[in-house]
Amino acid sequence: MNFKISLTILILNIFAISQSYSQIDSIFIQDYKIQTSDTGKLFLQIDNNNFIKNNEYFGPIAEGYTLLGFNITPKFVYAPSTKLKLSFGGNFLTYYGRKNEVEARLLLAFQYKIHKKLDFVLGNIYGTTNHKLIEPLFDFERYLNNNVENGIQFLWNSDRIFADLWLDWEQQILQGDPFQEQFNVGLSSEFLIIDREIFQLSIPFQNLVRHEGGQINSNSSKPLITIFNNATGIKLSKPLNTNLIKQVNLASYVVSYEDLSPTKQQVFINGMASYTTLDLTTSIFDLNFGYWYGEQYIAPIGNPLFESYSRTKFYVEEPIRQLAIGKINYSKNVFKGIDLGVRFESYYDILGSNLEYTWAVMFTFNDKFFLKDF
Repeated sequence: MNFKISLTILILNIFAISQSYSQIDSIFIQDYKIQTSDTGKLFLQIDNNNFIKNNEYFGPIAEGYTLLGFNITPKFVYAPSTKLKLSFGGNFLTYYGRKNEVEARLLLAFQYKIHKKLDFVLGNIYGTTNHKLIEPLFDFERYLNNNVENGIQFLWNSDRIFADLWLDWEQQILQGDPFQEQFNVGLSSEFLIIDREIFQLSIPFQNLVRHEGGQINSNSSKPLITIFNNATGIKLSKPLNTNLIKQVNLASYVVSYEDLSPTKQQVFINGMASYTTLDLTTSIFDLNFGYWYGEQYIAPIGNPLFESYSRTKFYVEEPIRQLAIGKINYSKNVFKGIDLGVRFESYYDILGSNLEYTWAVMFTFNDKFFLKDF
């Protein structure tokens, strides 16, 4: 598909959207706070996402595909006190067109408020989009196809500091297992430096470590892998409150990659990148523009389009990647607890003169139902 056709699709998407309140990714973020009014009450909480996401990728780095299915998490939630919350349930993921295939996982979480601004979670943690990581570090698509994270989490939220420190244990191994253990350790934080009525200035700081290894698996010949990614930036937010544009966010990051494995197996040992984004929150939809310049960049759970090598094709690499990015995000509350989300994202490969894009339509249902008062 050439550039003119893709640009036409982008413009048509803009004018096809009707007016509604919108906020970037707000419908994909969970509220983790323990509500005082919920003390002593048992609820049935249901989190559901029906989705179709179509990736039209034409370059050598990533291959296109379509995801069509749903992800649902029913669970019982009980807060015996204002400092403690327990939840128990399950998560079910299925793709349409895959008969009799359902990925089911049991969920259990204990959440304890250590301090009025600090929460500790053990078990099923608040993952994926809740981490608020930038796209080159963490792919949004994991919200659809890898939504469950289990492990340990510390959450700090105050007027000037947001911090999320977590361990996501993806794969456990026992003695003699033929596969490796896998886990991710992350820190996502943002420090508000200047808070004025006319603008806010903050410092985002994000780290992510991906580890695959273990000492007790039978396949000891497979090398241990440890990948480190970091993003440090500065963000300027300015409310406008005009008839069309409500807020402007300008952010710039220095992004890095390093292979910390004892035996280096990656195509590149280390790499650097710069990532600049401009977000416009309007009364109709949200616009995002970005520029990416990366040298020898690898991020195992980031968006593959930002990487300097292909995960699916052998010996395909582009040590330098430059992307011009344009996105439209739209969300609308259609009923209590039910939201419609529409996303269109385009990535223009400057060096390869190639345009790739993805679009998604999602319905989310997030609500809880009172069952019993204790």
